[in-house]
Amino acid sequence: MRLPVILVQNPPAAGAALAEALVGYLIGRAGLDLTLVDRFDAISADSTDRLTLDGISVPSAILDWRSADDMLSVLSGIEFHGVRAPHQLDPDHEGGRTAGSGVRRLFLFDLTRHTDAAKITAELVRLKDSLAVKTVSLGGLTPPRSPQPQRTKPVPTPTPLVSPVGSTPAVSDAQAKPPTAVGTRSDQNLDDLINRLDELDV
Repeated sequence: MRLPVILVQNPPAAGAALAEALVGYLIGRAGLDLTLVDRFDAISADSTDRLTLDGISVPSAILDWRSADDMLSVLSGIEFHGVRAPHQLDPDHEGGRTAGSGVRRLFLFDLTRHTDAAKITAELVRLKDSLAVKTVSLGGLTPPRSPQPQRTKPVPTPTPLVSPVGSTPAVSDAQAKPPTAVGTRSDQNLDDLINRLDELDV
């Protein structure tokens, strides 16, 4: 999650160096979206700053040269509502009202009390990290499914051509008929011919 950081541009004379240092630290910082705006009580309803603020609906850090209570009051006047959220550079905040569901948290930084740009930046990074939602993948906890064995169609067993032992093999009609006695018929014809020749000699 990214943390919008809203920095008021018009510091008092003593705060000019701090404002410049903060811009140098925060611009381009990973996870922090720096937005520079005019003084909150000088923002009109149709200004670019107002449109920018209207587009922010997530927890935000507000950096201004006034007390936290004054920041909440002036932000309420431009309808930028939220609940003061505790952080390490806001030791006077005792908790009080907690942010419920749908209520924006505001991390308020009073720059009249904190003048170390590096320390402020470090706290902003810590807040950004604390807002990040850490998700754990459950994919590694579930054992992989074993592949289903592929079903194969059974191969039909061919019918054996050999008859079982003890059974009589089938015989075709052609095989069942006895062979024709060709030789016997020829011998009879020869005998008839000899008899006729004998009769002629007589």
